Amino acid sequence: MTKTILFCMAATLLFACNKTEGPGGTSSITGFVKSQNHESARVEISEVLFTQGLSVEHGDYWVLNNPIGAEQFYIYYDNPTWPSDTDPGLTGRTGIAVEFNYSDSNVEIASNTMDEIETEASDHYTLTRNVDIVTITNKATGETANADKVTSPFEISTTQSGKSALIETIQPAIDEKVYLIYGDNDVFGELERTGGNGEYIFNNLTQGSYTVYCVSKDIASGLTTTISETVEITANKTIVTAGEIQIFN
Repeated sequence: MTKTILFCMAATLLFACNKTEGPGGTSSITGFVKSQNHESARVEISEVLFTQGLSVEHGDYWVLNNPIGAEQFYIYYDNPTWPSDTDPGLTGRTGIAVEFNYSDSNVEIASNTMDEIETEASDHYTLTRNVDIVTITNKATGETANADKVTSPFEISTTQSGKSALIETIQPAIDEKVYLIYGDNDVFGELERTGGNGEYIFNNLTQGSYTVYCVSKDIASGLTTTISETVEITANKTIVTAGEIQIFN
């Protein structure tokens, strides 16, 4: 008798001792899960390591880009001791002139360049400086060509490539976890994995209400969420098909 009471207490914690909801019956729930790979849009982030003025030639330039269709830029260097025009006049781009002297330090070249870009293109970029390294973050997301040093002596690297949002074709979700909740419980009671066609099945279920769910990526926030379907088993020895679950990875 004591063993029976203890067993019922344990069962109460798991399934509320509800004989109309939970495992141990003769019915099944089946369904399919499909998935789409989703990549969120990203901004381009570039880092420029500047040299001292002695390494810069009058007329050196480099290019800074935005997504296709937006304004594109080039940054060129003008030494006032030289009388010649240094603007390369690149078609389809806006030029940003930076005045320099051969005696300028690498930090001065970095600071002056940052100031000019902020003055002329603050609508397009956010800039920060750490000594002689300037980080340039595009404000617009989308496919963006990498910044290029062209004739300048500076080292330019891309720390994040600009990308447009990408949603791929819907495919069967293979080996995806599917969770089963009994009735109004807050925690899942069983776990299955999908097969090669995205199918799953939970067996040995009694009459009652169930919820099946999968974990999905929330494409708005990038965080995780759940996609669920509620199923009702109303008779023994039946196979109930849940609605198709579509998730994002």
